[in-house]
Amino acid sequence: MYRKGQGVPQDHKTAVKWWRLAAEQGNASAQSNLGLMYREGQGVPQNDKIAVKWYGLSAEQEYDCAQFNSGVMFGKGHGIPQDGSIALN
Repeated sequence: MYRKGQGVPQDHKTAVKWWRLAAEQGNASAQSNLGLMYREGQGVPQNDKIAVKWYGLSAEQEYDCAQFNSGVMFGKGHGIPQDGSIALN
């Protein structure tokens, strides 16, 4: 809601705050969304390495969006050494 300003004023920092709380408790969706925020630099400084960390934690729980985004990061070498073989798996 805060990321897109749905029903509340748009506030990326607040979105990050709530997603971080849920992500640290193991919520796969929140982990993936937190990865996106770091990838885009919304509410936090842009940091591909941290994005990869959160995408990875979410992907390990078989969250499909995070699996896709992890593959993109590996395929392009963003925040992690480029590895096409991992990107395709």
